[in-house]
Amino acid sequence: MSELTVEQIIKLIVGVLVVVAVVLGIYLIFKEKIFEFFNGIPTNVSLGNFWRSFYD
Repeated sequence: MSELTVEQIIKLIVGVLVVVAVVLGIYLIFKEKIFEFFNGIPTNVSLGNFWRSFYD
C-alpha cells in the first residue's frame, strides 16, 4: 500500500474544496429558480396536464 505524501494530501484537500465550492455555487445560483418552479406546480394536476403547460 502506498503512502500519501504531504504534497498529495494538500492536492487532495484543495480538490475536495474546489468540488464543494462548485456544488455550493451551483446550488446558490439556481436555488430560488428551482424551488419556485417546483413550488408553483399544483399537486392535484396530472402529469399530462403538467407537460401541456409548457407548450401553451
